[in-house]
Amino acid sequence: MWDSLAAHATSLGYALERGDTGTANGWTAPDTRTVRVSDTLDDAHAAKTLTHEVAHIQCEHVADMDEYRQHRGRMETEAESVAYVVCGVFGLDSAAYSVPYVAGWAGTTPEDVAETIKAAGSRVMAAAKTILAAVAPTDHAEDDQPEQ
Repeated sequence: MWDSLAAHATSLGYALERGDTGTANGWTAPDTRTVRVSDTLDDAHAAKTLTHEVAHIQCEHVADMDEYRQHRGRMETEAESVAYVVCGVFGLDSAAYSVPYVAGWAGTTPEDVAETIKAAGSRVMAAAKTILAAVAPTDHAEDDQPEQ
């Protein structure tokens, strides 16, 4: 999963680093076109975090940082939701981290959360499909079947 996502990030024009990320698990710097994932995370959490950062790129959250700051709750909700979907396809259950993370960013009232989820839904699915088209594991079970 990591290698496929790293290749996808590179194909989008971003360098990938593992290192110090302060209090965050990862970040994306559009000015230097760098994605950094904390070197303190285990492999599974690092892959989930890389997916989250690639989602920010795929959703074009980093194209306008003023827009990102203004709508950070929705954008964090989108990126983590994409990470949850992509991780699920790889068989990585990120619910223990992703659900509270999204809950923390989606809003403070049920109405806010509903509005954020509604606004994010189509973008989440579009980004997840695009990322999965580039990185999804393939099922080679048919390759093992004898020809008839």
